[in-house]
Amino acid sequence: MQNENAPLMRRVVRWGLNELYTKFAFAYDAVSVLVSRGEWRTWTRAAIPFVQGARVLEIAFGTGNLHLDLYDAGFTPIGIDLSPNMHAVTQAKFRAQKRTMPRLARAHVQALPFSDASFSTLVMTFPPGFVYDSGAMQELWRVLQARGVLLWVDAPQFYPRDTPSRFLSWLFQTTGGCANPETDEIARLLQNSHDGALWRMWHWRVERVESKYSAVHVFIGTKNANPN
Repeated sequence: MQNENAPLMRRVVRWGLNELYTKFAFAYDAVSVLVSRGEWRTWTRAAIPFVQGARVLEIAFGTGNLHLDLYDAGFTPIGIDLSPNMHAVTQAKFRAQKRTMPRLARAHVQALPFSDASFSTLVMTFPPGFVYDSGAMQELWRVLQARGVLLWVDAPQFYPRDTPSRFLSWLFQTTGGCANPETDEIARLLQNSHDGALWRMWHWRVERVESKYSAVHVFIGTKNANPN
């Protein structure tokens, strides 16, 4: 029954996420705190220890929380997000904290407005479906410097301490909203991608980052200059 309902549930989740990214962007933080039991910002911060170099691009920065955290960690990132609503929310947060306004741009990930080899690190947290888009992966590879890294934060897992934790972990996996390293996600992507060669443009490893109540995974792709 679960398997039969999963495609419908995935469509509902994608619809809901699209609504949160657009007309209901003001509610995104509250919803993310609710579904993560307060762990969402801990999960997104898991990327920071793996950032390398000074040229950092955050893909789909959303409500700007990780952008603020990157600044606090000593980085001066650039951010792209297609949603004007998310731009407005992020800018409001920076103004409220009396910070210098961030360097943000509206752009499709399939057509990034940056020259080749512009960044040492690319960061994306719980990204939407563009991770399965060969054009998007080609663009990410193009704007990254040699030996640069693509950081993909995903696959949160609650420790099974109570029924809500077990239910939310099940829900994340059933809806397909998160990658699952326990099923060898990178190998699956290589197999199912429309152009597997694009995934071979990276050397992948997965780091599991533990917190008090949950764990999250950081997929780390190092640019492979010779993917053949």
